[in-house]
Amino acid sequence: MFLKNSPAGYGLFSKSLHWLNALLVIILIGLGFYMVGLTYYDRWYNAALTWHKSLGLIALGLAMGMAGWQWYSPPPATLPGLQRWERLGARIMHIALMGMMLVIPFSGYLISTSAGQGVEIFGLARIPALLHGGTTLRDVAIAVHFYAAYGTALLVIGHGGAALKHHFVNRDDTLRRML
Repeated sequence: MFLKNSPAGYGLFSKSLHWLNALLVIILIGLGFYMVGLTYYDRWYNAALTWHKSLGLIALGLAMGMAGWQWYSPPPATLPGLQRWERLGARIMHIALMGMMLVIPFSGYLISTSAGQGVEIFGLARIPALLHGGTTLRDVAIAVHFYAAYGTALLVIGHGGAALKHHFVNRDDTLRRML
């Protein structure tokens, strides 16, 4: 197995980034949905928030790494035999997912730093507040974070569903190339 992507398939590094980011995104979506039901006085509120912020910043770093890696080692072309709408849909899906993986953590960062305080990653490192625009910036960032998270949940379901459709209905190698 090669580290870099090839015309025939994804390399080990792309596969590792994909599955690690997929795991993080699923955990973050689940944690986010769980947190919506918590109040400030709930016993798990602070722990959930710490985990969500820390994992979100790690996901942002991974997404930036993925974007850089895709520039350095472009993904293989879609498999032959796909309809034009399937190729277009796959391209739009990947762009949307990558965009969300950048927008959601960045908006979360803006929410957390809007008062001028940095964000800690599991208490090990502190990311400084680079932008702090008060409540207006915070309110916009909250709305972006909220709606983008729900949108991403739908995109993840669609992405997984498309992969399963290719594997079980089309019986092609689309999913196998990422395993």
